[in-house]
Amino acid sequence: MPWPFCPSCQSTLKVDKSGSIECNVCPYRSNLSDVVVSSTSGLPSSVTYSADRPIPLWAKTDQEQAALKRSTEPTRATIEEPCIKCSHPEVGYYTVQLRSVDEGQTVFYECPNCKHTWSINN
Repeated sequence: MPWPFCPSCQSTLKVDKSGSIECNVCPYRSNLSDVVVSSTSGLPSSVTYSADRPIPLWAKTDQEQAALKRSTEPTRATIEEPCIKCSHPEVGYYTVQLRSVDEGQTVFYECPNCKHTWSINN
């Protein structure tokens, strides 16, 4: 019997605190101790495993943190838009919701060349 379904009509079984098992649809009746003893392998069991998660920066060793900080890879999304100060052709950007939800996000730009930063309210 695949638990918790009735072997006669496949309806869901009802168990009370005394261990009595009843089907709400058909006349099937049993006791929980009889079901567990007779079909221990029929009881459901499931094992799940979580995926590996990346280690946060604060949990890494000093050497790992220093290597990440020395990395030359861009840390922000980039866009082909000229810097308003030095005209460098590409700048990094990120967005933050500073105002109420029904208003647009504020976009912050940073030039990788001269480090000038500016923002635009969308």
